[in-house]
Amino acid sequence: MRYKYCPVCANKLATRIPENEIIERQVCGKCGFVFYDNPKPACGVLVVDDNQKILLAKRKYPPAVGEWTLPAGFMEIGEGPDECAIRETFEETGLHIKLNGVFNAYKGGDDPRHAVVLIVYLAEVISGEIIPGDDVSEAGYFDINNIPVPIAFSSNEEAIAEYRARYL
Repeated sequence: MRYKYCPVCANKLATRIPENEIIERQVCGKCGFVFYDNPKPACGVLVVDDNQKILLAKRKYPPAVGEWTLPAGFMEIGEGPDECAIRETFEETGLHIKLNGVFNAYKGGDDPRHAVVLIVYLAEVISGEIIPGDDVSEAGYFDINNIPVPIAFSSNEEAIAEYRARYL
């Protein structure tokens, strides 16, 4: 996101490389404020059952309406990554899960709302029934070698491809 005016003093911002840095940023020439446009953390899960079926959710709202994703979402203030992954999975699928460690983290640059860092956990279901909720229209298990398309967000595609390469 680009701003026109400084949130501290309302002076017009200029784009330049600040001293001792290498990345171009928006900087206020009056008060020295530097805007750091950092990615937002998101967390999700790879739940793959014993039959090599993967849990996916279909997006109900923009961006990527009707496209499939891993159960995932943005971290809230005061929430840890593990808590986020558990909460988002429950909100989107109705399933209670147990996390079995971090699988990997991915750069996400194709979400028009924000640049994202997606932390993906391996997880297993401990209870519940699939009930699409929150911001999904469908959720279910699909053969990992025959998943529905399109998959929203390159970070989700990378995680699924990496899982296949490691475990299949």
